[in-house]
Amino acid sequence: MISANKNLHLSERSFHTFPKTIRGRVMAYLNSVSLKKGSNEFDIPFDRQQLADYLNLERSALSKELGKMKKDGLIEVRKNHFELMS
Repeated sequence: MISANKNLHLSERSFHTFPKTIRGRVMAYLNSVSLKKGSNEFDIPFDRQQLADYLNLERSALSKELGKMKKDGLIEVRKNHFELMS
């Protein structure tokens, strides 16, 4: 059971890190969490550094992209609380 759960987690992570762009990786992750939670508004279990590490990104690049996504009206974000707007 432990091995199966670990395999599922790694498969899910590879799905989130497959997109080439930062925005693609972030949206893949956020959409996945949104589907699991059943809501467009949710908290994630990571801070910015942990999320950057999970998505294989630099923290500063992730923060910059989250700011652009907020400016473009795709998301609302405050710390680890997200709302998908579209």
